[in-house]
Amino acid sequence: MISMKRKLIFVLFAALSTAANLIAADNLRLNPRLNYSSDSQDGPLISSDHIEEGAVRGEPNYVFIFGEG
Repeated sequence: MISMKRKLIFVLFAALSTAANLIAADNLRLNPRLNYSSDSQDGPLISSDHIEEGAVRGEPNYVFIFGEG
């Protein structure tokens, strides 16, 4: 039987090796021209550097938003 400590080490290793392969966008910016009082097209909601590098056609793409405060 595998001990709890070995299971934990395996899970941590799997999480770290997966996280190392993720590609993410940098410098996310909210569009300053958004007009919340109308239903007009104001351009993309969020822009960033390297935003197209992480998306893979035909695969689910996830967005994680984290904040402190």
